[in-house]
Amino acid sequence: MQKVSKAYKESMKSSLRERAYIMLSFGLVNQEAQAKASIDDGSFAYFSNKQNIFGEHPDDTIYATLEEDFTKVDGSMFFLPRQSTGGSYYDTGIISEKLLTEAQFELTISLNTIAIDFRGLSINFGENYPVDFDVVGSTGQTVQFRGNTKSEWSTEEVFENTTYIKMIFYTMKKPQSRLRIYSILFGYGLVYYNDSVMDSSLDSYVSPIGADVPQIDFSVTLKNYDRYFNVDNPKSAINYLETGQEMDIMYGYQLPDSDEIEWIQGNHLLCSEWESDDNTATIRCQDIFRNMDTEYVKGLYSSSGKSYYTLAQEILADAGITDYYIDPRLKTLYTNNPMPRVKHKEALQIISNACRCVLMQTRFGAIQIKSNFMPTASVSTNGETSFSHSENVLNDSVKDEYATLAGNYSTVDGGMFFIPKSGAATKNTGYVSQEVSNADCKFTTNPVVTITMEAIRAYYGLELRFGHTLPAAFVIRTYNEGVLVNEYPIASDEIEKDTVILRDFDDFNVMKIEFTETAEPYNRIVLNYFSLSDVTNFTMTRRDMTSSPKAIKQELIKEVIVPCYTYQENNREENLVYEDVDVTNGQVVTYYIQDPSYGYFAKLNEQEGLADVIDWGNYYVTLKYKVTGSYKLEVQGYRYKIVERYVTKSLNVRGKTVKWENPLISNMDMANDLADWLAQYYAAGIEYEYDTRGNPEIDVTDIVYQENEFYPNMKVNIYRNTLKFKQAFSGRVTARRLGG
Repeated sequence: MQKVSKAYKESMKSSLRERAYIMLSFGLVNQEAQAKASIDDGSFAYFSNKQNIFGEHPDDTIYATLEEDFTKVDGSMFFLPRQSTGGSYYDTGIISEKLLTEAQFELTISLNTIAIDFRGLSINFGENYPVDFDVVGSTGQTVQFRGNTKSEWSTEEVFENTTYIKMIFYTMKKPQSRLRIYSILFGYGLVYYNDSVMDSSLDSYVSPIGADVPQIDFSVTLKNYDRYFNVDNPKSAINYLETGQEMDIMYGYQLPDSDEIEWIQGNHLLCSEWESDDNTATIRCQDIFRNMDTEYVKGLYSSSGKSYYTLAQEILADAGITDYYIDPRLKTLYTNNPMPRVKHKEALQIISNACRCVLMQTRFGAIQIKSNFMPTASVSTNGETSFSHSENVLNDSVKDEYATLAGNYSTVDGGMFFIPKSGAATKNTGYVSQEVSNADCKFTTNPVVTITMEAIRAYYGLELRFGHTLPAAFVIRTYNEGVLVNEYPIASDEIEKDTVILRDFDDFNVMKIEFTETAEPYNRIVLNYFSLSDVTNFTMTRRDMTSSPKAIKQELIKEVIVPCYTYQENNREENLVYEDVDVTNGQVVTYYIQDPSYGYFAKLNEQEGLADVIDWGNYYVTLKYKVTGSYKLEVQGYRYKIVERYVTKSLNVRGKTVKWENPLISNMDMANDLADWLAQYYAAGIEYEYDTRGNPEIDVTDIVYQENEFYPNMKVNIYRNTLKFKQAFSGRVTARRLGG
């Protein structure tokens, strides 16, 4: 669930909503030119850096130099070191050696490709930008730009059949100054709003138990009345679209009685296909996992064990992925078994399932593996009453409360109990602070509740359920092995009896909640429940639904069986590869093995020593040949023997048996944990499907309340969510009941 304002929540729940908005932005980037281009030598300042100019580069690292109206004394600039051989300087981008009043500046960019066409050029010049300049292609094509007024400049001009471009700069905004370039993009960005978007659909799916690879599909239909997207139009943007170009989707909602639009990041996806006619253009995008179809073959048995965290890192690196988050809990979980030959995305899915995690893509396009269960936690305090049970705040049971002399606290409706003469609590109470607030509602010593987790991980929400008295302010601090990670002050506008705090809590294992003030004077803190799971205070009411919910009763599950696999060495030598080959001396060839194997050696015409094994895994072997000619190749080795043991969890006396085979499970403890987790999922065998008014803030994997006349406060886990936009929001949800 995305964090939104209180005004947004209330308005979205009203019978009449305000106006909805959409914003789409994507870059038409020539990816080949962007990847291969380089800056030729030129008249650059000695502290200039031309190496990282074609990536995302900030413009906030600047050396103070003597130029017109340039140097600031607000601490935002750096002193320039003296020039020295081998000197080290901050990466400040490209900087001309001389002021442009002393000499015009030329910059040549070699594309390092065959002659190509590309549409658009975008350059970040910083605050002091050039006013007049030319861009010249290798064919002599010259485009003049005069009177520029933008620091982040872009053009839609088409540069044709060129192998390089030369930029010639004549004048600057501040004449007595150097030219600076922080980043260069071969393309430009397009942005579309409500007036251009006819309709769109964003469909997201994530399996709560890692049964499938997650999937996100987006489709948008744009107006094409001016033929801008026609393929036959030589200036059409559609001719420069490339598979894999990035698109950002933003959803907006106008807050009531205000001109303010509250924007929510919808997703960050990759373009996959597009089409157009004379009236419309349709662009389709998809998640990052669709581009991870290559096979991972480097699985290797480890007798000492390899952490799932390291294994996930290796797979992501092999797939060329750098933007990701892996739950640090995986550093403490190990497998001996090799990853089988599967696609990279499937390998990540197998890891996620084995570790009771969900694999997903964040709204900003990063791959994420995060735990999908609440780790064991313990609670401690800096003082509580004799009738307090702070350990009970971790369970979701209804709590009892004792009447006290606190201000405006005790009720006389029979809902509270008298404190026993012994002072010891016999009822199911939560945490009741020892400290009582003063007349100013503040404490002499602030009550602190400390929650210690068994494992380090990140969370995205916190639920606190208070008793008949409320705090007016508190501070949440998180720690990773004693080091402060996050600190969030919470004010009264976010506090209610059932409080949900939506924040990014980065990796931590200790959380401290310090209560600083009560809503009423002379009161204690009464905390009845605490949760760090995927919490939300959102209720899907009948008003939010635009169709009657269809309840689907899943097939009854009798039992869940999880195998545990043990690899044993084999003393029987086998032919693993057998084929006729034509080879040359020094040739390197990789052969792939169907079953996990080891101990490879090669024979050519039944003779050893004519080819060396230079690399291998349990599913491949790489040979380097030492001869030339035609031969019969035999690669011999040993197949692992795999022994299975089983963990069985019974759910019902009849029904279907689910055998859940995860090839990485190599110890019985993890098999037991996985079986318990799966049994909990299958015990809740009812799913719901219904149309909604559409809520951009909802994420798949969110746990929300769903209105049900037979089950009050019923919780469901949303695992498929469709959000449509056609000048207003609408949607469709598929969710699974929690708790049977």
